[in-house]
Amino acid sequence: MVNDLSGIDDLELMPLGGGYMVRRERLMNELIAKGRKAGIVVLYAPDGFGKTSVLLQYTHEVKCDPTRGPVRIIEADRATGREVFMQLEVVTEELKDKPHSLIAIDNVPNLDQHDTEDLIDRIRGLRAMGVGVFISCRPSNRQLIHGLGDSVKINAQMLKVHAYEYSAWASAFSISTSLDFYQLTQGVPELVSALQTGLYGQGDVAGLLENEIVNVYGAALADLASLDNNALFCVACLMVLMGEGNIAELEACGVRLSMVDQSYFVRDYPIFGLDPAERSFTCLGTEDNGRLRLRKLVAEVRPELVPRAARILLKAGRCDAAMGLADAFLDREAVLELAGQYGVDLALTGHGADICRAALGTIDADDPAPEPTPAEALGVYLAAVSVSNTKLARYMASVIERGGERAACEIDPVSWRVAQTLTAVCYGDNGLGLPTNLAVPEIETSHTALDMLSAHIEVKRCLTERGNDGGVLQQLKTSKAYDCELDIAGIVIRADSMLVELFDGSFAGTDERDDEMTVVREALDVRGLKAMAIWVRMVLAARRLLSGLPVTDDAAFNELDRFAVRMRDNQIQLFGLLLEGWQSLAEGRPVNAKFRAVQVLKLAEESIAYMRDNALLLERAAYLRNTSMVSVREEAELLDISQTQVGGAEAWMVALHLACAGRDSDLAAWMSMNRAGILEPSYRLFARLAMHCLGEPAGRIRKKLPVRELSRYSLRDDLEGESERLFQAGEVEAVDTIDHIEIRMFGAFRAERDGFPITDKMWRRKKAATLAERLALGMDALVDRETLAMELWPHAEFNSARNNLYSTISRLRSALGPTPDGKSCVLIQNECIGLNGDYVKTDVRLFDQISREVLGNRTGACGPHLVELCLKIEQLYAGPLYVPNGCNPTYFLRMRRIMQSKYIDCMIKGANAALEENDLQSAIWLAESGLRQETAREDMVRCCAMRVYSAAGRRRDIVELYSGHMHHLREQVNGVPEPETRRLYERLVEGRLNRVLVER
Repeated sequence: MVNDLSGIDDLELMPLGGGYMVRRERLMNELIAKGRKAGIVVLYAPDGFGKTSVLLQYTHEVKCDPTRGPVRIIEADRATGREVFMQLEVVTEELKDKPHSLIAIDNVPNLDQHDTEDLIDRIRGLRAMGVGVFISCRPSNRQLIHGLGDSVKINAQMLKVHAYEYSAWASAFSISTSLDFYQLTQGVPELVSALQTGLYGQGDVAGLLENEIVNVYGAALADLASLDNNALFCVACLMVLMGEGNIAELEACGVRLSMVDQSYFVRDYPIFGLDPAERSFTCLGTEDNGRLRLRKLVAEVRPELVPRAARILLKAGRCDAAMGLADAFLDREAVLELAGQYGVDLALTGHGADICRAALGTIDADDPAPEPTPAEALGVYLAAVSVSNTKLARYMASVIERGGERAACEIDPVSWRVAQTLTAVCYGDNGLGLPTNLAVPEIETSHTALDMLSAHIEVKRCLTERGNDGGVLQQLKTSKAYDCELDIAGIVIRADSMLVELFDGSFAGTDERDDEMTVVREALDVRGLKAMAIWVRMVLAARRLLSGLPVTDDAAFNELDRFAVRMRDNQIQLFGLLLEGWQSLAEGRPVNAKFRAVQVLKLAEESIAYMRDNALLLERAAYLRNTSMVSVREEAELLDISQTQVGGAEAWMVALHLACAGRDSDLAAWMSMNRAGILEPSYRLFARLAMHCLGEPAGRIRKKLPVRELSRYSLRDDLEGESERLFQAGEVEAVDTIDHIEIRMFGAFRAERDGFPITDKMWRRKKAATLAERLALGMDALVDRETLAMELWPHAEFNSARNNLYSTISRLRSALGPTPDGKSCVLIQNECIGLNGDYVKTDVRLFDQISREVLGNRTGACGPHLVELCLKIEQLYAGPLYVPNGCNPTYFLRMRRIMQSKYIDCMIKGANAALEENDLQSAIWLAESGLRQETAREDMVRCCAMRVYSAAGRRRDIVELYSGHMHHLREQVNGVPEPETRRLYERLVEGRLNRVLVER
C-alpha cells in the first residue's frame, strides 16, 4: 500500500503506536544528515522498538524540508516479493522527474535470495535517480541488511530510549518520575510507552507493561526462529527460561555463545539484556506474570529445552528457579531424573516436598513406573528425610539396598555421605534403613554443606555434654552453602551460632537476627521442613526465654521434646525437657518446672554432665520458688558452705538457697570462695533467669557481684526498684498453690487470692489487672489474642501489642499463682485465652447467673424467693462496672450498659414482687436502689412513683420524683415524660388511683 503524504499536515497525530508521540531529536538530526549523504537508510530492529515511529518522523522531516521533493510510504509487512516490486514500480514512475524525493518502505519482509538481490538493485537504482530510500525491517532479514552495506544503518540498540530522552518521554506519557525506566523497560520504546497513565487512564499500568513485555519478547523469539542459525534461537529460549544469569552458567553445560553471537544479541536483540563486560543477561518481566507466560510459550515451542534449562540452573546452584521450572513444565519422570543428578542440592534448598510429590505420584499411579535407579532413589531419600516422610525414606533405602554393587558404582560419594549426615541431623542414630555395608568410595574433596551439617551434629553433642560448642563453629570456612531462599545447612549453622551465645555468655538480648530467623522459620513450615523448623523454633524460644521476654511460641520446647522421642535422640529430648522446665519456672509454674528437672535427672546419663547439672539448678530454683520461708531457712542450716572451687551449677544452687534464707554473711563468704563457679559463662543466663523468678531474695546476690558483671546478671526490670517486685521477702510463702481467686468489678476493681488482696506489687504492671478484668468479663468464653492486643494497646503497632500481650499474660499467671494440681489459672487454647472457672470466681458471673434466674424465670422463682434473689443482686451490684484507663474502653462501656440495664430490670421486677407479697420495706429498698443507678428510665419512675411510693403514702416524694424527672428530661434530652407516665401521675396526685400496677 502506497501512502501519499502531500495532503497530511501533521504526521505526529497518526495513530500508529505510542512511540510516534515523542520526537527523537538527536536520532533525527543524525539520520537527516547521514541519510541525505548516503541516499539509503536501513533501520532494523525487532517489533516493539518503534521502527514505524522513526520512519514516520523521518518522512515528516523530509516533507517539511523545502529543498526536498515529495515523500511516499510503502507498507510492505506480510507482502510477497512481487507485491513489493509492483508498489515500488508505481512509486518510481511517479517520482522519476522529481529529484530529492523520498521513498520509505516499512517492514520489508524476508524474501528469498533472488528477490532480495533484485530489491537491492532497485534500491540502488533509485539512489542513482536522486531518490532517497528509507527501509525498515527485522534483524532476521540479514541478506538485505548485509547487501546494502553502503547505507546508513540503525539497529535496535540505537533505537532504545536513552537517559537524556527520559524527561521528554515521561512528560509525553505522564509517567511517574519515581519509576526506574531502564530497570523496568531496558529502554525499549514500546515498553516505555506502556508505563503511561495519560493515554490509557489510571488503569493497571503494571499489567499493561507485562503484556507489552510478553509481546516484545514473543516478537524477538519469532524473529530469531526464522534465522538459519538455530543456535541463537536456542540460546534465547534458554535465557527466557532462566530469566537471568551469566554466560558462564550456559557454557558450563555446553551452551556456547561466541563473541559474534553476543554482539548479535547486544546490537539486534537488546531486550535480552546481555552485557558482554559482565558476561550476564537479564530478561524483563515479573516471575509470576511476564516471565511465566514467556516460559509457557517456550515450553510449548521447544519443550526439550526446559529440562536443559533446569539442569543449567541446578548446576549454577539456583535451585529455587530450577524447581520453579520443573514444577510448572516437567512431568514426574523428568523431576525424578533431576533428583537423581542433583538430589543433595534440591533437598538442602528446601525442595524435598516437590521431589516426594513426584515420587509418590509415580508409585501410586494406575500404571506404575519402573523402580527408580539407585541414584534417583538416593535423591528421593534425601528429599523424604528433609520433610520427615519416614515411610518414603525407608522405601527408597530398600531400593538402594537392593541395588547392591550397581548402587555402589552409580551413587555419587558426596551424595551418599550427605545422605548419612542429613539422616543423623534429622533422625539421630535412627538410620531409616539406609544400607551400612554399601561399598561407596570415600570422598576426596570437602563439601561445604556436608561440613556444615557435620558441624551441626557436633555442636548439639558438645552443648548437651559440656555447655559449649567445642570451637566447632569457628573452624567452618563459611556459613552459607547455597544462594537460595532456604539454605538448610546455612540455617542450622546460623541457628547454632545464636544458640551457642546462650551458653558462652555473649548473649546480650534478641536482635534483628531473631526477626530474620522468624521469617525463615515460617518459610520452613511452608515447605514442610519439620525437623529444621522445630530446631529453629527452639532456638528462638530459648533466646526469648533467657532474655526475660515472654515465650511467644508456647509449644516450641514441647515440640522439640516430642520430635526427639520419635527420632530416638535422647540428648535432644533431655534438652527440650530442660528448656520446658525453665519456661514453666518463668511463667510462674514451679511445680511443673521441678517435675521437668526430675525427669531430666532420671533420664540423663552420667556422661551428659552439663545437662544433669543444669537440671539440678532448675530443680533447686523451682523448689525455692514454691517453698515456705521456714523450710528454706531450716534446710539452709544443713548446707555445706565450706567447699571451694565448686562447679557453676552447685555454686549457684547454694547461693540461691542462702539468698532466699536471708543469710547474707554466709552468702558473701560462699560467693567469695566460689567466684569462678558463680561467674562461669555457661550458667550465667540460667542463673539470671532463676534470680529473676525468685524476686527480691536474688537482690542479695546481685549486691555481691562485681559491678562490671551486674548488668549481665540482671534482666530489664530486675533493677527497677522495690515497687516493681512481684514477690517480696515476706511473700515467698504466698507462691504456694492457691485454692481460689476472687475478682470483683462492680464499683471498683478488686482481686483476692485465698482471701488476701492481690496488690499492685504482685500485679507488677497495671495491664495485668486490666487483662484479668477483660477475661473475667467473659468467663464462659475464651478471647482471641488479636482482640486482646487491639483492645489493651489500641494505639500500638500490632507486633508490639502482641509482644506486650505475651508479657502481660506471663505477669497475670504469676500474680494469680498455680492451681493445686500445678496448672495455671490462665487457660490458653490455640490463639485464645481465658480464666480457669474452676478456681476463678467473679461477681459479674454470679450477677449473670442470678439475673438470668430472675428475668428468665427458668426455675419458676416467685414471691419471697424472687424478692430474695433481687436483694442478692442489689448486694452484688456495688456500682457501675469498673472501666479501666489506658485501653480501648468500648467493650467495657458496652458491658457496663448491659449490666446496668439488667440491674434496673431486676429491681423493677423485685419491687413489684415485694408489693404483691405486701413486703413494703423490701419494695421501697429495691425501688430506691434502682433509682440511685438510673433516674431516666420511665418504667423505673412509674414503678417507684405510682406503685411503691403510693402504697407507702408518700405523696410528697411522688411530686418531687416527678418534678426531678421532668427537669432531667428537659435539661438532658430536651424531652417530656411519656404520656402514660404523665396520665398516671395526674391520677395519682388527684387521688383517683391509690395503687397502679405498672408493667414493664
